Amino acid sequence: MPRICLAVLVSIFITTSAFAQNNRSAVSLTGNDAATCTVPDPCRTFDVAISRTNAGGEVIVLSSAGYGPFTVTKSISVISPPAYHAAIAPTSGDAITINVDNAAVVLRGLTLNGSLGGVNGITFTGAATESDTKLYVENCVVSGFANHGVNFVRNGNLFISGLIAANNYSVAIYVDGSAGFRSLASIDHALINGNGNGVEVGDARVAVSDSVAAGNFNAGFWALANDSGKIADLSVDSSQATGNTFGFYSGGSVGTARLIVSNSVASLNSSYAIFANDNGTVRASNNTVSGNYIGLAQFGTGVFRSRGNNTVDGNTNDTSGTITAFGPI
Repeated sequence: MPRICLAVLVSIFITTSAFAQNNRSAVSLTGNDAATCTVPDPCRTFDVAISRTNAGGEVIVLSSAGYGPFTVTKSISVISPPAYHAAIAPTSGDAITINVDNAAVVLRGLTLNGSLGGVNGITFTGAATESDTKLYVENCVVSGFANHGVNFVRNGNLFISGLIAANNYSVAIYVDGSAGFRSLASIDHALINGNGNGVEVGDARVAVSDSVAAGNFNAGFWALANDSGKIADLSVDSSQATGNTFGFYSGGSVGTARLIVSNSVASLNSSYAIFANDNGTVRASNNTVSGNYIGLAQFGTGVFRSRGNNTVDGNTNDTSGTITAFGPI
């Protein structure tokens, strides 16, 4: 074979190899970002590994290390097995940015630390007016960020399970929509402690189950709707709000806020345990409310509807304002 033809073939082979995409990529403490990012030849950072992975593929952690902030622009799963500590500790900005529409993104087993200067832990922004992106946050830790732990500020679908969100200055989990579209979120088995607010809902429909909001500076669970025209729907079941200023809170801003709280415990909150403020509606059923300054509270234009099966006892004041009883139909 003539040498020139051989040289061309080698060149083509090298070029193809350099741009090959993986269905499964890997990162490791001993990896190199000049590598192929395969399991036998891992990269060092998530950003590079993601860039070398096909849409719909996955990036796997092979050892404990700090892997640096990263941005997601396609469907992908980023997974750290329980045996490893995969840390992301930005000195500025956000730890993880999700900037993709109509995609499925999974974040599993990651530890995000904002104490070195990070602003948000996980931010979903997107690019279009309406998005069908589905973000799954599973068994992650998000702590110490100056703004929000999870900052879901574009309409889309958020699914959280097994999250620990601690000591985030503003909000642990913030869910909002955009341009007239409301987000949808499900939060299950979350531990939310020491933040400004625990769960805060803007223009969205959010369901929370089997979760604890404890020791948050302001509210444990808050349907806020903080702008005119927004509608916040928050449903909380089989959960606990303890040691916050407010336990379960609806309203207090200019949008329409609606809170359903059932089968839950509100205890030792320094102000109101379950509260319907201006533009807020509460429907409370089968809850235990004890040890708070005020148990059930209504103020201004707020509406508080309490089913007869709530246990409200042992508070400094059991009720305040107008509490409207209702029963089964």
